[in-house]
Parts: sequence; C-alpha cells; structure tokens
Amino acid sequence: MDAEIAKAISSIYEEDEDVVGVVVVDSSGLCLATDGGIPESAAGVIASIAAHGDHLLPANPTQTADVSPVVQIEAESLTITIRKTPLITLGIFKSRHV
Repeated sequence: MDAEIAKAISSIYEEDEDVVGVVVVDSSGLCLATDGGIPESAAGVIASIAAHGDHLLPANPTQTADVSPVVQIEAESLTITIRKTPLITLGIFKSRHV
C-alpha cells in the first residue's frame, strides 16, 4: 500500500506544479503519508476539518455516503484543499502566486 500511496502522491505533484505538500489520512484519522515537509501532526487536523465539512451539507437521502464537500483554506501564500473519500482524506498544499 505504501507504494500505491507514493505513486499517487507523485502523480499529484506531476499534475500541478504549485503543489508543495501532501498529507494522506486513513478513515480513522491516522496519518498514512506526508510529503513536502508537512508534519504528521497535520493529519488529525486535516481529518477533523473534512469531518466538520460533512456537517455543512444538508442531509439528503438521495445522496450516497460518498458525497463529501471539498474544503479549501486560503492564506496569503498557501492554499490547502481537503477532500474526504470513504477510504482516505487528502490534503493538498499549494503555493499561491499573488
């Protein structure tokens, strides 16, 4: 599984040159991988933000459990995009060009 995660992280960097870091969290909130100097301690925060994002969507019985909002945090020099799936939560850190 580590090789699969490493390959996925590598493809994220290849798709967007602004990516400076990645964190991958399992469904229990445990850190599976980090890259780009992102500390492992960020995994719990990323998982928590994704879980709270789920509470922002109104309950809709026609939606599947796979539906989760994408949360984006913008700072002056960095953007963090957080996406939760049934198996993992992904945090992608990008540099901002202002």
